[in-house]
Amino acid sequence: MTKPVHQGNWIVLPPKWILLILYAMVAPSLKGADWPQWAGPFANCVTDETGLLKHWLPGGPKILWRIPVGTGSNHPSVLGDDLCFAQLDQDSLHETIRLVDTTNGKEKWHHTYEVPPVYHVGWGELGVRATPTLTEHFVYAVGTFGHAFCLERKTGKIVWKQNLREQSPYLDGTLKNAGNLEWKGFNGSLVPRGDKIVLHYWQGGNPAIPAWEKTVVTDKMQVFAYSALTGKVLWKFEETCKPGTRGPGLVTTSGLPITFNNTDCIVIHGNREWKILRMADGKQVWNWQCSGPNEAPAWASGSLKPVGKNLYLDELNGWQKSLVECDFTESDPKPKIHWTGNQVHEAITPPVIVEGHIFGFWIDNRDEASELGNRPGHAGFSLRCTELKTGKLQWSKPGFRMGLSLSAAEGHLYVRSHQTLTLIEINPKEYVEKGKIEKLHTLKNTGPRSQKGLLDWNMPVIAGGRMYIRTPGEILCYDIKDPGPKIVK
Repeated sequence: MTKPVHQGNWIVLPPKWILLILYAMVAPSLKGADWPQWAGPFANCVTDETGLLKHWLPGGPKILWRIPVGTGSNHPSVLGDDLCFAQLDQDSLHETIRLVDTTNGKEKWHHTYEVPPVYHVGWGELGVRATPTLTEHFVYAVGTFGHAFCLERKTGKIVWKQNLREQSPYLDGTLKNAGNLEWKGFNGSLVPRGDKIVLHYWQGGNPAIPAWEKTVVTDKMQVFAYSALTGKVLWKFEETCKPGTRGPGLVTTSGLPITFNNTDCIVIHGNREWKILRMADGKQVWNWQCSGPNEAPAWASGSLKPVGKNLYLDELNGWQKSLVECDFTESDPKPKIHWTGNQVHEAITPPVIVEGHIFGFWIDNRDEASELGNRPGHAGFSLRCTELKTGKLQWSKPGFRMGLSLSAAEGHLYVRSHQTLTLIEINPKEYVEKGKIEKLHTLKNTGPRSQKGLLDWNMPVIAGGRMYIRTPGEILCYDIKDPGPKIVK
């Protein structure tokens, strides 16, 4: 192995060593005691933290602190004694990234920047969608309109900033019937993969026009790789979407890192295909058509979830949850679909895959699906347990309400349902409640979807023996650490 070289008073490091040092600076933490990025330390809504309460007393665990927050559908990220989140400010003309102390909720620093009026983007009153990512030295965040930042974690000072919206006419809205930033805006977190940040943009055409009625295909699928150190574009992959593809507007995901043919690559689900792109230059090196030409809308698809050796959970043909076997160590993988059509859907909230089972939500009445979003608190959803290996339903519990999310730790599910949070035992045989917190907030069941329904779906964050819940107006910190048995003298 190449060794450092002394030149006078300086030490010159080999290029590989420099890359390793830079990666250590930008890589998110993978310790279960932290929750430094969207969906937790392993990006699967699960933490390996232990020593937590197995039952809650009536009323729930003790609240250690609570702080008011602005509007946002991102959950807080936690690393060490830092908690970070982003918000749309009260004036609706500024967004703010805030970092507070986990011990007491007191602010350490904030960074505020100006944004266009919220009516310039669909569901604008949802506030900031993307969850900030915390690394050892930096905070990475992107706002609704594509304002991207790398900030010093300790001070909040700007390391770099970019306007991602300006990178493409399919993002900035200058193309007719395209540029669906005016529909939903940026929602994918900035997560460093080595020295790069990859974002997959699927640009639908006019969402009011079904894809099968278009005479001209204007949809584009793009993948950008940005430097985690400078924010500059390193490469871009682009192709026209296939006729009949029903694009979901602007979906931003970061893909699944893999090693393929001894090369660092990333797998994305886009344009009805699984695609392997080379991380060095973005070149496509393999693809597999995984969905048919008349797929249903799949607003949150595009993310392969590893759930076992060579096993991946994905959504094929829109709403159809599927288990696919694929060995990416082979030079020409041959994916095999084990089952498809399971009734757990990603567009509501990500499911949790744990102990060989899938726990997730389903809209019980598909005919009401478009209406439910405008009816927060409506009990039109069921929590379901499905056997991963076979796709067989184990149990279903109806009555969950719009405003849904879930995460898992130490044999338990933490389930949001509008104003309620429930502790549920991970049990494939039956639904077992272990505690409940009611009236997390006093939000009324009226008003537009952007204000009421979707602001209530931030997943519970478990870190350091605490649980952090973001409601539409507050962040609450609960003590969920098990104190152990009391010693009676």
